[in-house]
Amino acid sequence: MAGRILRGVNLIAKNHYVACTVLVKDEEDRYVFLVKKEVEGFSFPATEVLPKKTGLACIIERIKEVLHIDVEKLELNELTNAVVQNHSVPLFVFIYDNESHPSPQDLLKDNSELSWEHSEKITKTLEDWEISGVPQFLLI
Repeated sequence: MAGRILRGVNLIAKNHYVACTVLVKDEEDRYVFLVKKEVEGFSFPATEVLPKKTGLACIIERIKEVLHIDVEKLELNELTNAVVQNHSVPLFVFIYDNESHPSPQDLLKDNSELSWEHSEKITKTLEDWEISGVPQFLLI
């Protein structure tokens, strides 16, 4: 099944999903998060965990579908757990050094449903996802 943006509970309840975000620096040298704009707020890119594949392998494939990046420069910063409407979803947080792309927008593939947002704009999403513990990526 192709990657999806995780929002609805029905998808989570029937299958095991993993989600991610990628942090890159913008033109002002501030980190921005990879998200999808929803009617109310944002969501994180997600994909179903396929048989005989790890969650990490599936999320890396999803990232390659939506971003122009060298995955070998993708650094796993944190793996945390999010609870989305009573369903546990692993959330992989990556940092990408985008020195060769001055604008994060250059990393998005054409006709992407994703965008880059600063942390203050996605506060409600972070609350809705009930991220466990004190996520270190919020301190970046």
